[in-house]
Amino acid sequence: MPANLGFIFLLLALIFSVYGLVANVTAAFMRHRRLYRSARMAATMTALFIILAATVMWLSLFSRDYSIAYIWRNSSNDLPAFYTFTTFWSALEGSHFLWMMLLAVFTAIALWTGNRDNEHIMPWVGAALLCVVSWMLYLSVSYSDPFVMQLPAPPNGLGKNPLLQNPYMAIHPPTLFTGYTALAIPFAYSIAAMAYGDITEGWLKTTRRWTLFAWCMLTAGIALGGHWAYVELGWAGYWAWDPVENSSFLPWLMATSLLHSMVVQDKLGHLKRSGIILAILAFFFSFFGTFITRSGIITSVHSFADGNIGPNYLIFIATLLVGSFTLFAFRAQSILPPDAGKVWGVSRESALVVTQFLLLTLAAVVFIGTVFPIVTEAVNGQRISIQAPYFNAFAPWIGLAMIVAIGVGNLLRYHSGKIPGGRGVPMRAALAAVLPAAAFCWAGDVFKTTRPWPLAAQVVGVYLVMVSILCLGAEFAERMKPFAKAATTLPGRILAFARRNMAWTGAFIAHIGVLLAILGFLGNYRGVDREVTLRAGETASLFGYDFTLGTFRQREEENAILFEAPLVISRGGREIGTVYPAKSKYPTKPELMNEVGVLGGFWHDLYAVMVDFEKTRGETVTLQLHINPTVRLVFISVVIMVLGGLVAALDRYRGDRSRDVAGGAWEQQA
Repeated sequence: MPANLGFIFLLLALIFSVYGLVANVTAAFMRHRRLYRSARMAATMTALFIILAATVMWLSLFSRDYSIAYIWRNSSNDLPAFYTFTTFWSALEGSHFLWMMLLAVFTAIALWTGNRDNEHIMPWVGAALLCVVSWMLYLSVSYSDPFVMQLPAPPNGLGKNPLLQNPYMAIHPPTLFTGYTALAIPFAYSIAAMAYGDITEGWLKTTRRWTLFAWCMLTAGIALGGHWAYVELGWAGYWAWDPVENSSFLPWLMATSLLHSMVVQDKLGHLKRSGIILAILAFFFSFFGTFITRSGIITSVHSFADGNIGPNYLIFIATLLVGSFTLFAFRAQSILPPDAGKVWGVSRESALVVTQFLLLTLAAVVFIGTVFPIVTEAVNGQRISIQAPYFNAFAPWIGLAMIVAIGVGNLLRYHSGKIPGGRGVPMRAALAAVLPAAAFCWAGDVFKTTRPWPLAAQVVGVYLVMVSILCLGAEFAERMKPFAKAATTLPGRILAFARRNMAWTGAFIAHIGVLLAILGFLGNYRGVDREVTLRAGETASLFGYDFTLGTFRQREEENAILFEAPLVISRGGREIGTVYPAKSKYPTKPELMNEVGVLGGFWHDLYAVMVDFEKTRGETVTLQLHINPTVRLVFISVVIMVLGGLVAALDRYRGDRSRDVAGGAWEQQA
């Protein structure tokens, strides 16, 4: 039967992964190249057997094999093909399966693509990665077996959660898990560096690219999850500081801090040990988020049901943290900067350290707010609920400080507090920013904010963002001066500059994206909403927009029945679009689900949710109307950030190879 075949493939993968782990450790101690090559092949076979098991699962999904309990619980005969495919990762066992498969594939890729500069540490890299893969395979054949059977097979399944039948949620998990998985590579290289006793330029080249890739995937994954919440849950927001949202944000913060640490390490050779700590913490928090999601200790729309896998995750992450930091305690002294007597003054490296401090401060705030309710419940049996006001009391101030750090820090130079062009550059930027800040506030209706405090905070925030953008522009212009004769046209000169400065160009683009995201976040403080009850042809007004209800209708879409209330939106007597808020009924679920209507614009999103409707003839419809400022800017900024990360990853690394440890560290060939 397919279930038995899939389970056998997982068992074979477990055997190969354990062999690869043991062989890698032995090869590391014996400096045995052929044994390492055998271990690398074992890692490849592990990935192959997991892919074969995944293929069995997908074939069983499309053949509606309800003898497999996972398929019966999460699929049904009416499910469209696309969501049948994504059912693979829509519940606990499947998402664990997906993550395990990605990790096994990335392990094989990392071992086969390791450059010659890292040859001497690759057995330790493979051992660290296969240790994690082996543990995940152990869970898949025990507590999280996706091929558990039930006989006789039912004629139909229970159906997929309607909330997950959304394109964004279909893409969000694999994107986020790809980011989590990529963070395993810098972690493994950090373990290898400590085991070997040094960090080389080849180490930095490899870990930087994997961290950039992980950062891009995490950024995209978090944004996709936010967009799903925005269009599916019907609360008109995209981020609620939910514990599961926070658990995906923490590795992003750690990865961002790690990238800043790597810049200092690249330029000056410092912050090696802090980079190792951050790589460990980034990987730890990726699994911490999984524990939060799968343990059942929190209540969230994102979390899975309680199960035996939760305590196993807790044991693993505790062992991971204790083991990694124990190794660090014994081996950190062997990893030293080239100049231990450096004095840290006002300079670009200091600005990078300040940025790291702000990122880690925000991570501490998020971590405390996430785990404190869990801890209090474990201690005294009472859960203290921590909501968005706690996080919002800290996040805006950290964000404002980060704006200043981005603007001023990019003007500075390494080893020097001097600003090319003179200290008048930030002053000129501060003066020049008044006009674009005022224009943004006017066009974005910032001045319509009625409460004084949000108005002042938004104006200051918009102004500081504009100052920082102009500072980045001044830095770009200064760096472009040597390329004045590179081409006859400005685009040609910019292209020549970008080719020679890929890493800086990528960072520049990503920082612009971050600043635009902050501009978008500021819109959260001036949204307005109204609840109305309308009959067909009646109109309600909000924030200068008119919403006219059309004829209530019922229609079918794929496997759902929609009860739709078309809303024609106009402004100043001119029709600008129509949205279709609805309630949806799925055949396998009794409850009605929200289908929101969104008319997106640069300055405002017009957002409508059907609260209720008269169920006999649809004569009246109750709607919640929202005006959400600058939401589009948030999602646009994510594209820019990811683009910046990908550009930076394309940089041809030009480190000082004189600090490299020779790659030919193998002592025994046989």
